[in-house]
Amino acid sequence: MRSFAVREASAADAPGIRRLFARVFGQELPAEEWEWKFARNPDGWFGVVAESDGRIVGNYAGWATPLMIGGTPRLAYAVGDVATDPDVRAAGGLRGIYRAMVETFYDRAREQGVAFCFGFPNARALEISNRIAHTRTIFPIREVRVPCGAFAAPPEESVAGDSVGEGFDALWAAAAHHRPDGPVRDRCRVNWRFHARPTRYYRMVSVGPPDALESWAALSVLGATAVVADHVGRAADGSDLPRLLAASAAEAARLGARELLFWESPGNPLGPFLDRLPGQRRDAGFSLAARAMEEETARGFFARCHLPPSLYDVT
Repeated sequence: MRSFAVREASAADAPGIRRLFARVFGQELPAEEWEWKFARNPDGWFGVVAESDGRIVGNYAGWATPLMIGGTPRLAYAVGDVATDPDVRAAGGLRGIYRAMVETFYDRAREQGVAFCFGFPNARALEISNRIAHTRTIFPIREVRVPCGAFAAPPEESVAGDSVGEGFDALWAAAAHHRPDGPVRDRCRVNWRFHARPTRYYRMVSVGPPDALESWAALSVLGATAVVADHVGRAADGSDLPRLLAASAAEAARLGARELLFWESPGNPLGPFLDRLPGQRRDAGFSLAARAMEEETARGFFARCHLPPSLYDVT
């Protein structure tokens, strides 16, 4: 039986972790994607690795995700990039590599004051995570797919681009007051998340003059489908969102898409509008899972939260 040691990961481990990904997933995470996702994340990252014979054989990591939780910004970790080398998965018996990494990761997260960690595992990974990492299934993710032609004509004051400027600050300041449970989406994080990513292109759509934006969305166009990765509206009652949807559908169609894809979630401000639109509603094939260090905090957040697809497509 091989021996192994688990420790906190550092930036110097990047090459070894990327080689591990190549062994486990059949392809190496590009260096530029690693640099963007971890080293240049404005909120940092945290992970643990397992080493055996001087080689990284396990990785359990989370990228830092600031969330509004009950109206207060707090840090959570979106767990992903979990991997153990197939050659050593049996090492350690009951305290195997995966279990040892899990215990170390969540002990440290608790020490950091993190309320909960979350992820979006597929069915097989979910069973392992719930059994060994002591996560719990919150709810299955459901998609809403709406034809672009179902939306009204775009407003004249809609603009498409690749980044946001100073005018976004006022939009987020207004939206944060009525969006108490969901991701923090200030200008710095929006531009890092949707403009700086090297391996995926996002198109941003906004409505209103640059110094008084009323709404904004980020689209990821994948063939005939444009994923509405995230959105922000100024109005507390969501009355500005139909215009944003119309602008998003028009830009998506211009880029070759035939439908917009949204996620259902308890606090999605688009919910009432999506309910009135035609389209398909179906399971996405994976679930939201979480491990709570503060049970009451986590329970309240997940009962009210707005979870956009942008929390998934980077994990």
